[in-house]
Amino acid sequence: MKVLNERGAVIISHPHKPSAVNKELTSVVPLASYEYLAETSRAVLNMVGHNITVRFPKLKIVVPHCGSFLPLAVPRMQSLMPVMNNVGYLKGVDIAKNLEAFYYDLAGAATPETIRELLTITTPDHLLYGTDYPYVAEPVLIKNLSILKKNLQEIVPQNVEQVLYKNAQNLFEK
Repeated sequence: MKVLNERGAVIISHPHKPSAVNKELTSVVPLASYEYLAETSRAVLNMVGHNITVRFPKLKIVVPHCGSFLPLAVPRMQSLMPVMNNVGYLKGVDIAKNLEAFYYDLAGAATPETIRELLTITTPDHLLYGTDYPYVAEPVLIKNLSILKKNLQEIVPQNVEQVLYKNAQNLFEK
């Protein structure tokens, strides 16, 4: 992390199929419905719990899939801080400060509800257009983009262009 911080790296995280998967677990509900979201949330909460982006302030981290379960997990983590601190966990962790370094791609079901929930833990300037290409077919990507534009127009009308490309330009400019 020290070297990445020195370089002001943008880290793009993305889950992958776990190597040991019980096929019964995925025979009806695919991994993309739950496990990828849980894996992503677990990884980010682990970074927050270790104060990674406070300790390495030049890092920027892109979280996939509309923040996964983070809009639900972060308030829970915040509400449990007094209890956790009392038993020796998360001492000195600044959840809000850590979250400032995270950006969120809107790949995978960027519904109005999901976007609204995501905006409870971040701001529109930290939302990025995402596609999950090549895992999603081009016709679906085109349809999803149309839906996303409509949803953004409804939720953050003044930030549509910002979310669709300007935030990414700003993030990757050097």
